[in-house]
Amino acid sequence: MIDIFLMILESPFLLRALVGVLMIAIVASTSGSFLVFRGLSFMTSGVAHAALGGAALGLFLQASNIAPWFDPMLGALVFSVFVALVTGYAGETGIGEKMEVAVGVSFALSMSLAVFLMYYIPPVEVPSIWGYLVGDLLLLNNLDIVMLTGTAILLLIAAILFNKEFVYVSVDMEGSTAQGLNARAYHYLMLITSALAIALATKAVGAILVYAILVAPAAASNELLGSVRGVMIAVFVIAVISQLAGIAISLSIRASPSAIAGILAALSYVIALQIKKMRDRVHVDEELEQLLRPALEEILHEPAPEHSHTHED
Repeated sequence: MIDIFLMILESPFLLRALVGVLMIAIVASTSGSFLVFRGLSFMTSGVAHAALGGAALGLFLQASNIAPWFDPMLGALVFSVFVALVTGYAGETGIGEKMEVAVGVSFALSMSLAVFLMYYIPPVEVPSIWGYLVGDLLLLNNLDIVMLTGTAILLLIAAILFNKEFVYVSVDMEGSTAQGLNARAYHYLMLITSALAIALATKAVGAILVYAILVAPAAASNELLGSVRGVMIAVFVIAVISQLAGIAISLSIRASPSAIAGILAALSYVIALQIKKMRDRVHVDEELEQLLRPALEEILHEPAPEHSHTHED
């Protein structure tokens, strides 16, 4: 144990990876949980791929000298907020289906723009765009850690301050409006902060891992637990375990830690579905037993019929 601890301290890339694991788990337990409550799990993928389109735009503006100051990360953030605003506008009525359609349209627009701009970007810069899609926990730099930590802390503060409001808006937006809550403001605040967190996490670890870590643990916890706090804690635990296992396995075999973490996170949802199915089956059996118990007790306690004997003279 001491040897492992010393190895982590002597390896900056491992230390940065562990910090990244904790920060992404915080983002998952807050943003991921609220998006699943809201029925907007697809928004995570939409925002992550919008970040890819924004990064492509930034690289194009730099390569063409149209705006050399325009950083690709700035483009990723702008596109991510755009997806959040379009999604929020479509969902002001509280209808989740309209928001899913808005996310899908924004997703298609961002990816189409990214592919279009790749033809005008120097080939040597193209791999940095695809880096937003794949990513790697072991390749985080100091800037990634600073940005990811700052975003995770801001998101955690927002989740603590507006926890009840975010939950009300996620579960019943129309009902929260009827109760006098400024649901529209909290609706946009939740979506924009989530979009910024997803974009920065995408820059750090890639769209694939972000989608797996933010959606799968939240969906799995939501299947098994009934309280908001319980879901968030479970999401954090699953996200941390999945990512740590991904790093540990990748050090033993030649594999991407992000890919392994994504697989483990997705498996958590499959396992949760099986546990829920077994639990529901037991619950049905208990209800059936309760229904049949009175009848069985009545049969067991019913006196035996008397047999009459006839005698022939």
